[in-house]
Amino acid sequence: MASTAAYYDFDFHGVSCRLTFCGCHLWRLRTAENGSFRPYGAGQILARDLGEEPWTAEEPLTLDGNTLTAGDGSRIVVGEGGIEFYTPSGRRAVLLTGLHAGEESVSVEGVFGLEERIYGTGERFDSLNRRGTRTEIFAADRWLEWRGNSYVPVPLLVSSEGHGWFVNRYERCLFDLDSAGDGRYELRVMGRAPMDLYLVASDRMEEVLYGYSVLSGFAPEPAEWLYGTEVCRYAPDFSTPEGILAMADAMKENGFPWEAVIAEGWDAYEPEANGDLAHVAERLREDGKRVMLYHFCGKLPGDADTVFGAKPDYYVRRRADGSREIPETHSFNPADNPPGDREKTHRYLDITNPEAWDWWTKDVWGPLTGEAGVRGSKIDFCELFPDDEELIFADGRETSGAHHWYPTLYNAKLYRYFSALPGGGMNFSRGGGIGAQRYPFLWAGDQLREWFYLRVILRACLTAGLSGLPFMSFDMAAYRPARNQETDPEPEVFVRGLELACFSPNIQTHGKVMRPYDFDEPIRNLYRIYASLHDDMRPYLAEQGRISSKTGLPLMRALALWDAEDPFCLDCEDEYLLGDAFLAAPVLERAEKRDVYLPRGTWTDLVSGESYEGGVLLRDYPAPLGRIPVFVNAASESHALEAALPRMRERLAGLA
Repeated sequence: MASTAAYYDFDFHGVSCRLTFCGCHLWRLRTAENGSFRPYGAGQILARDLGEEPWTAEEPLTLDGNTLTAGDGSRIVVGEGGIEFYTPSGRRAVLLTGLHAGEESVSVEGVFGLEERIYGTGERFDSLNRRGTRTEIFAADRWLEWRGNSYVPVPLLVSSEGHGWFVNRYERCLFDLDSAGDGRYELRVMGRAPMDLYLVASDRMEEVLYGYSVLSGFAPEPAEWLYGTEVCRYAPDFSTPEGILAMADAMKENGFPWEAVIAEGWDAYEPEANGDLAHVAERLREDGKRVMLYHFCGKLPGDADTVFGAKPDYYVRRRADGSREIPETHSFNPADNPPGDREKTHRYLDITNPEAWDWWTKDVWGPLTGEAGVRGSKIDFCELFPDDEELIFADGRETSGAHHWYPTLYNAKLYRYFSALPGGGMNFSRGGGIGAQRYPFLWAGDQLREWFYLRVILRACLTAGLSGLPFMSFDMAAYRPARNQETDPEPEVFVRGLELACFSPNIQTHGKVMRPYDFDEPIRNLYRIYASLHDDMRPYLAEQGRISSKTGLPLMRALALWDAEDPFCLDCEDEYLLGDAFLAAPVLERAEKRDVYLPRGTWTDLVSGESYEGGVLLRDYPAPLGRIPVFVNAASESHALEAALPRMRERLAGLA
């Protein structure tokens, strides 16, 4: 006879487990720890730290023998051979075949469907489909690498069939996603932490992203100016008032639109320089521009005690000796951490101490955002916070998972501080973990200005979007010059990177590369057109960003999110949707034409005005340098699109 209950306890492979249904198609599977089940995992901890009510909903279950049915019609069958999850439509979404808990790790095993693609795992550079890989969920700065690494790893998997998995832990994970080709997978959490696994028993990938956002937080709605152009240049260019103002003059003389300068190389914590900074900010404010500062994630200046009055308990400390000198984890960046170099240490703000955070925002950043007029920051080196060093935090929490939760919480708290400033504020960040969408803008780290890395950049944006990170940006056409200017001529790669950046959330110029005004006039003119075109799109981007903030859908969307029934969409890595109105097919190699696939729907070329019915491959579509194939969706529900299109077409008329 059927009965109702709030949860279902059982043993599976000798491990004590609990199943609950949390709404939004979310089933939660936890293993016991000392006979009890933790109510909080990563998503709940982040919510608590941000002063929110953690999501711990448990809706009634109907129990009929070994079958559990939720109010949405999804159900689970627990048997000796495995745990089967069924969606409300009756489709078996997930089969778990094993669960193992040991001293050093806990893991679940299962089986994928024959044609199932697997997306997610955070920002990745090598492929959208993660099936066939062994993927580490661990943030590392492996400079210019593109296999296996991520600045923003997220233990979320999204199936092409519409369901998903989410490991609700900040600890390092190892995901074997059918690397042997036998259809089997293993999700392993390192350390003694119990398993906290969510299964999203849905039929649409969008519902997985929504469920993940319910658990870990929706991205805040950015201020409209954040969708513009941010100018950042490696020191020494923007480390002095003269350098910043010279850039501003050059941008103005060339008619290049921009919104903010990121002063990299400027010592953010040098009070004597605040007068110069205030002078620069006032000068730029006259033209409607803003100043942002570059800094390391959570790192305190060496003179914080004497200059800013930091107290001893404002610092994170080592448990072994109480020292404030925290050794960095291995960043794998040969430029910043060369082999054989002595162990580097940093001093970090204890963000679990409310008094320390109040001091940080009032006494350190207060003068910068007050009289100096700073409106945000670019936060780097998030992946340096250690993962294997026992630390002491003011609130007594465990060190476990701090490598991921510390930068995520720091960035989210500082974004909230900036966003409360008049006109809204911003921080870019290149790192974090579960909940990194709360900043909300990330950037894809360091790449070379080469054809190959344009593909890497695009993959980073699309994989991030399939991992619950809707606002991913990048250094326009990459951070460092190409190794060979004959095979990767900078003007050409710059233009193709510009075209890609135009149809992205924002434009960010950054790196040891040529600035837009350094090129010859034909290239400068193309920059003028596309940067202005991006400005025309800002109301549209803000509109679509509001949708992202409510649904978890990314601004740059892989075609798999458009039509999961179309095999071409499932496997496409070089086209994407920008919101619901534009389909972009960037040119990512030295060519003046490319094949373009149009999925279901009616699509109109933004430049030529020619329309096509979807489900067609347009071979050798014209794409001369300075023209990116972009198509407008006839069925778009955008209200901002109608106002933007005439001006956009007028700007592009000369490129037809």
